[in-house]
Amino acid sequence: MAQKDYSQLAKAIVAGVGGKENIDSLIHCITRLRFYLKDESKAQTETIKALDGVINVQKASGQYQVVIGNQVTAVYDAVIAEIGSEFADEEETAQVVATTKRKQNLTPWGRVKDAFSQLIGVITGAMSPIVGILAAGGILKGVLAMLTMPQLGALVSQKSEFYIILSAMGDAVFYFLPMLVGFTAAKN
Repeated sequence: MAQKDYSQLAKAIVAGVGGKENIDSLIHCITRLRFYLKDESKAQTETIKALDGVINVQKASGQYQVVIGNQVTAVYDAVIAEIGSEFADEEETAQVVATTKRKQNLTPWGRVKDAFSQLIGVITGAMSPIVGILAAGGILKGVLAMLTMPQLGALVSQKSEFYIILSAMGDAVFYFLPMLVGFTAAKN
């Protein structure tokens, strides 16, 4: 299957964001081109939105985001070919991101948003490694509850050794949850 040529779309997007000279850096995620622009007021949002191949345009976290969809990698490559590989430099992008965040954090609201974002990052970082263990403990407790239901014939007695051992295994996850969260939080 031949790959579609996105060079015309890339030229139109670059022109729409104010040209190569208005671009500080460019990265992409799963569906979006994320531009760091020198002056967002030069970007022609409605013109870019009207382009065939562009789903939407959003502004968030100091980024000018052009939503492309599944073909974002091909469009990104075409844009980089148009503006030059120096805009894809990861070190340069990291510096631009840091500068943009510093500018945003000058306002009280920016500091609050940054602190909240960091808090969510810490919570997510501490909980994500143990999600599988939590799920396993919950599933085990659910299966045991089903096996002891009188409506299903009480296949397992709550006084049997089998039930007691499996119940203890399921409870252990939740019993040791504070230590698990502490351990994963300390690792991050």
